[in-house]
Amino acid sequence: MNAVLAKAAAPQEENEIMKLILTIAIIAVAASALNAGPGHDHPEEPGGAAVQGGPVELTQQQADNLGLQTVEAEITELAPTLEVPAVFVLPPERHARITAPFAGRVTALLAKLGDHVQREQPLLRVTPLAVGSPPQEIKAPLDGVIFEQDAVIGLPFTPETTLMQTGDYRELLARGSFYQSPELTRVEPGQKTVVLLDVFPGERFEGKVQRVDPGHTDGSAFFHIYALVPNPEDKLHPNYRGRMLIETGAPQTVVAVPRRAVLGRLGAKFVYVQTAPLHFERREVVAGLVSGDRVEIVEGVLPGDAVVTNGHYQLQYTGGGGAPAEEAGHDHAH
Repeated sequence: MNAVLAKAAAPQEENEIMKLILTIAIIAVAASALNAGPGHDHPEEPGGAAVQGGPVELTQQQADNLGLQTVEAEITELAPTLEVPAVFVLPPERHARITAPFAGRVTALLAKLGDHVQREQPLLRVTPLAVGSPPQEIKAPLDGVIFEQDAVIGLPFTPETTLMQTGDYRELLARGSFYQSPELTRVEPGQKTVVLLDVFPGERFEGKVQRVDPGHTDGSAFFHIYALVPNPEDKLHPNYRGRMLIETGAPQTVVAVPRRAVLGRLGAKFVYVQTAPLHFERREVVAGLVSGDRVEIVEGVLPGDAVVTNGHYQLQYTGGGGAPAEEAGHDHAH
């Protein structure tokens, strides 16, 4: 009889276990649904601000607070370009180290740091250490400016001592640095270049590619591209840094806008166009060639359209018609 009771109890225990497993599964599903929330929406931008997709109408105060600025889309010529960081250096043939062919002592400085000097102009007076040797003058080997001076009166020197350095700034080399990439094969001597410097905003310094390094320095991942840039106004100096744009193809006639006017990422790019005073419209665009600070617009903008270049980042979160724009802080050009 005990055996019969044991057999009867076994199915009952199995039923209780199945009920427990079912209960746990139901609780887990319910908890998951609560955590997800309806639709499990994610904000499009940090902070959860909703992007406005339709036309935007602002008050004058809102426009002033946003600091809105516009630029007209224009028909212009753009060429395919390669953009690299660059620094100005002296061409080797325009750079001189001032030394003496003997040991001696400096007795007089005939030119000083920053002076523009002519070829064969006396720079220093020195006395050789050899007994009975008369004082001699050290002269400039080329036209240029003294940009480094280590010589002082009384300085003893040897033939290895650099007393001064001079450079001819009438032409400088823009040395661009570029990682190993197939794009490097598009660069050839003679191609047009433009150098843009933060120290001279809005100015373009044109030149031509002189050479591309056949190899790169051990331990460095960069190749160097050198462009010769005329400097007739003496505005450029060695060590000025900026961006060099290298034209790697023929110019094309396109509709272009400033790069900072285009917002969005990957394939979803857009601009804001002013359609009337204080009225703005978001337009999806297809971008093409990029050349320096300008970008081709293949679709979405016509010549003469006024695209917003400042304040447009905040504009996409402004509903218009009294929506708060007073808290606009800073502008982002993505």
